[in-house]
Amino acid sequence: MNLLNLFRHPKNLADLTPDELEVRLNDPDTIIIDVRTPREFQSGHIKGAIPIPLGHESIIASRWPQDAPLIFICKTGHRSQAAAATAFKLGYTNISHLQGSMDRWKREGKPVTK
Repeated sequence: MNLLNLFRHPKNLADLTPDELEVRLNDPDTIIIDVRTPREFQSGHIKGAIPIPLGHESIIASRWPQDAPLIFICKTGHRSQAAAATAFKLGYTNISHLQGSMDRWKREGKPVTK
C-alpha cells in the first residue's frame, strides 16, 4: 500500500455525510466496508458494515462485482480514501466514503453497534 494514498482524495471518490449514509443504509445493494482494525471494529461500528481491514482489499474483488456500490469507512477518513484508491485500481467504479468517518458519525449522534 502506498502511504501517500492516506492523504489523497481519489478523483472519482464520492464523499457522503452521515445523514446521506444513513439514507443509503436502507438500500440492500449498498455494501459498507469498514477498513479499521478488528479491535476498532469491535469497539463499535455501523450496523451492517463488513470488516475488511486496510490492506486486504483483494477480498472485495472475490466477493462483489465491479459495479457494486461500495462505501468505505474508517476512523477519520484517511484509511477509507486509501482503500477506495485501491478499489478503483481493482476496477470498481461506484465508490463512496463517509467523510470524517466514524469520528464524525459518532459526533453527530448516529447509532453504533457492538
